[in-house]
Amino acid sequence: MQQQNESPLAHHLSGLVQTSKENTVSAFLLTISTIVLVLVVASLPWREIGSSNGGTEPYYLGGWCYAPGSCVDYGDRGAPLRDVFPLTFGLVLTALALSVVELILLVGAMFVKTRGLGILVTGILGSVALLAAPIRLYFGLSGSQYSGSYAYNGVSYAWREGPGWFLAFFVAAFFLIATVVAFFTARDVTRLGTDRVSPP
Repeated sequence: MQQQNESPLAHHLSGLVQTSKENTVSAFLLTISTIVLVLVVASLPWREIGSSNGGTEPYYLGGWCYAPGSCVDYGDRGAPLRDVFPLTFGLVLTALALSVVELILLVGAMFVKTRGLGILVTGILGSVALLAAPIRLYFGLSGSQYSGSYAYNGVSYAWREGPGWFLAFFVAAFFLIATVVAFFTARDVTRLGTDRVSPP
C-alpha cells in the first residue's frame, strides 16, 4: 500500500528533475551564446564611410582602419571620435563582463541555494549597457562631420552605421531573454532542491 502511494509522487518528482535538467541545459546554452554574440558585436565595425568608387573604411570600437591591416586607435583623432568611440567600447565591454558574471552565477546556482536575483540584476544591467552603446554612438556622432554625406574631387562619400551597430540591438534583446531563462532556471533548481516528501 505504501509503495502504491509513493509511486505517483516518485513519478512526479522524476518528471520535475527531467524538466529541470532540460531547462538548465537551455539556460547554459543561451548564456554562453550571449557571451559569444557580445564578442562578435565588439569585433565588428560600428561605423563605415563608403565612397561612390566602391571604397569603404570601417570604424571599429577599438580603432579606425584606413587600409587592410592598418588600424589606429582614436586617441589622436579629433572630437567627437576620441570621445564617443571609447565610451561606446566601454559600454560593450561592460556588457561582456556582466554576461560572464551571469554565467558564473548560473554555475553557482547549481551548487548553492539562491533565488537567482543576482542573475536577474546582472543580466538586466548587461542588456541595458549593450542597448545604450549604439544609442550613445548614434547621438554622439549625429550632426558632426562623421555623419551624413559629402563630395570631394568628384567622389561622393556617405557615413553609415556598421554591422556591429545593428547587431547590438538584437544581442541586447537576446541577452535579456537569456537572463530571464537563467533566472527562472536558478529558481527551479533551488525549489527542486528544497522539496521534501511528506510522510504518508
